[in-house]
Amino acid sequence: SNIDVGAKTIEASGMEYLVRGIGFIGAGKTNVETIEQIEETVVATKDSLPITIRDVAAVQLGPAFRRGALDWNGSEAVGGVVVMRYGENPRQVIERVKARIESLEPELGGIKIHGVYDRTQLVDETVATLTGALAQQIAITIAVIVLFLLHIRASIVVATTLPVAVLMSFIAMNTFGIEANIMSLAGIAIAIGTMVDMGIIISENIFRGVADWESEGQPGGDEGRLKRIGDMTGEVAPAVITAVSTTVISFLPVFFLTGRDYRLFSPLAWTKTYALVASLIVAVLLVPPLARWLLKNPKGTTWKATIAAVVFGGLVSALGTFVWRDKIDQITTWVNDLANLNVSGFVVLVALSLLAAGLVYAILRERVRPVDENLVARSVNFLYEPTLRLFLRFKKTFLVVPLLIVFFGLGAWIGLPRILSPIDQWALRNLDADFNGSQQYVDFKHTFTGLSTDDWIALDEGSWFYMPSLYPAASLSQAMETLQTQDAMIHRIPEVADVLGKIGRVESALDPAPAAMIETYVMLKPRDQWRDGMTEAKIWDEINELATLPGITIADKLQPIEGRVVMLQSGIKASMAIRIYGDSLDGLAKAAEAVSEKIKQHPMVNGDAVSPDIVLGKPYVEFEVDRTESARYGMTVRDVTEIIESALGGKNATTTVEGRERYAIQVRYQRSYRDDIDELAKIPVVTNTGDEVPLGRLATVKTTWGPAVVNSEDARLVAHVAFAPRKGMGPLETVDRVMESLNNARSAGELEFPAGNFELEAVGSFQNQIEANQRL
Repeated sequence: SNIDVGAKTIEASGMEYLVRGIGFIGAGKTNVETIEQIEETVVATKDSLPITIRDVAAVQLGPAFRRGALDWNGSEAVGGVVVMRYGENPRQVIERVKARIESLEPELGGIKIHGVYDRTQLVDETVATLTGALAQQIAITIAVIVLFLLHIRASIVVATTLPVAVLMSFIAMNTFGIEANIMSLAGIAIAIGTMVDMGIIISENIFRGVADWESEGQPGGDEGRLKRIGDMTGEVAPAVITAVSTTVISFLPVFFLTGRDYRLFSPLAWTKTYALVASLIVAVLLVPPLARWLLKNPKGTTWKATIAAVVFGGLVSALGTFVWRDKIDQITTWVNDLANLNVSGFVVLVALSLLAAGLVYAILRERVRPVDENLVARSVNFLYEPTLRLFLRFKKTFLVVPLLIVFFGLGAWIGLPRILSPIDQWALRNLDADFNGSQQYVDFKHTFTGLSTDDWIALDEGSWFYMPSLYPAASLSQAMETLQTQDAMIHRIPEVADVLGKIGRVESALDPAPAAMIETYVMLKPRDQWRDGMTEAKIWDEINELATLPGITIADKLQPIEGRVVMLQSGIKASMAIRIYGDSLDGLAKAAEAVSEKIKQHPMVNGDAVSPDIVLGKPYVEFEVDRTESARYGMTVRDVTEIIESALGGKNATTTVEGRERYAIQVRYQRSYRDDIDELAKIPVVTNTGDEVPLGRLATVKTTWGPAVVNSEDARLVAHVAFAPRKGMGPLETVDRVMESLNNARSAGELEFPAGNFELEAVGSFQNQIEANQRL
């Protein structure tokens, strides 16, 4: 009843006709016509009369089995997930997706597609950070050199090295296939401070040599000046090369990291290495020629400098009047707001023109003078020299300062209690003195308890990823109601721009989420629209406070990218958990509950965030076939289970063929037969002997509890108990203490498991940190 056939060809009138038998259901038909085709399908013949589907069933359009839903700001929506191919450029992919959406919207009859989670802003902010850091570093460099050398052209020499070295780094990134992502650009931004140092060291030494050459009467003329520049460069070049080499070598351990940490940090290490090598090349090869060109005393008359200054000032004035009018207005507003003035744009333009003219005149007329003639340099030496003499005179006393720094530095790192523990034990053993009996001494020791550790460097993604735990027995409609309530409440937070919530899974093997799993993306507004004093942490606390409804646990603090990495790394939706290995689901359920109660009592753990897997948390309706009774009616176990499958769950008999689209034709009992659990045993069944009996005669119907999902690791059943440290506690320290307390409790009989073989293991993304620490 649902087939097309081909019957080769027929020749007629010199033409060849293809022969087809048309029998596909839905081919070229409307929905109404397709339903009529199905209704007219013959299923049997009795007394020469056809029995059609219309005679025995009702045919209607219906939805497919639903395992997911989407909510936007508290209202149900439909949406899609775009998965980028491996190795593609995220920015280019996002731009192409946006272009395709724009081309699709005119054909959607007024439907608008909103891009909710878009990483373009994150990429733009990263690039802006790099650009801002570069601009600020150039400005600071110019200001410092002008302050200490009182020479604008010397600052231009150094400032030129930064953009050139950064561009050389980009060339290296393109050559060696390093993408411009967050970490790679951060490597360049971090290296900027060291990059400018190379140019400062060489240019300052050249400046000092040229200044001495000028004060000595310019011996040897231009050849003597050129030789002096070469000598001063060679004087510091070996030290600069050594300094850069040691910095580059210090990053070698990063390249020996593995897994997530290598992927995360190797781009940073590579780009910082490129930037440092580029700055070295620029400092040694570009700074000397620039110094030869710019670091010289003026030879012309003051009239030439005056004319150049007037021309340049006039050019700035003309541009400000006709081209940069908007910029002048912005600067005027900024000046008035900053200084509480009320000046006009004309006054600001005149001031800028005079400033530009004065700057040009100063550049053209400034002279290369010895550093000792600089008031700033003399002031520094005036303060430094007597201080140094004082320290050298009382050097033994002064050595106490670095010793104290070492002592408190170690205390800040590993904790004063740990450092002073041997002293406490020695005093108690040899002097019979218990220092810990003094409250002041105990308070002093706990001023530095050591650095807490973390397994993840959380970047500011500008959004939050809220994943609370919902009871697995919750139906799709109940989960959707909870999701909409949460999203509506989160959207009321003034700093929140949009809330996108998802339950269940999309139609993808990459998202195997159960129907009761909630994932909510909380997009934040720009910072200038936040309330005074608000931070990301306070917003997260407010999200948890509003959205933690009765029966829902507090969510682990995650951001979208961070959350995906954590789940891919550890297989759980939290950064740390205790994995329990067991032999049976029933035993795992009891063990998870026992471990959960024990962890909640730990002082380093946030008790509200402890979330055990509810192993047997899904209600089941089970039909156990009565083999003896079924055999009396000629029914096998397979016959009975097929009836249960098709009557209650529905069974796909075939599909319609509607062009490129295919839709299942499903056979199922009417809703009135299968809606009431208590009435399932009364479902009528026609047996192979022709008798009509209730389903309860062929199978026993009962409700029970079972697993919503079965997890396994290393060929063993597992369950997890997720938890989070209290505020101020380090993840690694918390995990160590929790595992220690669980093992001790188990040894002491305080933590009891059912009969069987149960093992405990701490799992989470912190495992990467342990391996990385050992490698580094």
